[in-house]
Amino acid sequence: MELYAVKFGESPFYYKYIYRDMGNSEMKTTISWSYYIAKYNDKIIFIDTGFRDEATASKWGITFTGVENELGKIINNKVSADVVIITHSHFDHIENLDLMDNPTIIISKIDYDFAINNCSDSIKEKLLQCNPVTVEDEYTYENLFRFKVIGGHSDGSSVIYFTNDNKDYVITGDECYWCENIQSNRPIGVYSNTENNENFLSNAHKQGLIPLPFHDLKIFEEHSAISKNIVRII
Repeated sequence: MELYAVKFGESPFYYKYIYRDMGNSEMKTTISWSYYIAKYNDKIIFIDTGFRDEATASKWGITFTGVENELGKIINNKVSADVVIITHSHFDHIENLDLMDNPTIIISKIDYDFAINNCSDSIKEKLLQCNPVTVEDEYTYENLFRFKVIGGHSDGSSVIYFTNDNKDYVITGDECYWCENIQSNRPIGVYSNTENNENFLSNAHKQGLIPLPFHDLKIFEEHSAISKNIVRII
């Protein structure tokens, strides 16, 4: 297997959103906005998709990196994804789904329903066209990726567990913002159900899982660079 992290943006972000114990602090840091691409059994697997709307980026203070010009270093083109796994249906995780041709889509049942009722028409059409696998608890893809609904960050937010080379990983969706959420067992500050988030973090911490979040710049500092905004994890 090959696994890459793709950074499509950066922005300021409040610490209180990353760590619940920061309370009402107005301190800010810088975060990444990213998704993952796996290559496994001759398939291209996107784990979340990013987004591209300039108005939304401006609202959130996000500067796009232009990573689309770098994707050719790891895949032929974005539209040819064979599988798209959606951790949750917030805009930065799902809104480029309509760029994909006809992938197998895996998403929690709760987030599928949310997207059908709240996302753009193009996302609704893609979901209806592709007849996704909708998961109520957990689902294993290719005997490798175990998709598990947590429901901490959002009602249907999910994570993906997998093992490679005797190392146990978890792609965290936004149940973590930073690796430190798991490493120091610090719950996030943006949640639908903090108990679910706390249970996930506590279990991952006890198991010593290697976290792969979507907003931690350390991911791009600590792994081998393929290009300016893409690193290889595995």
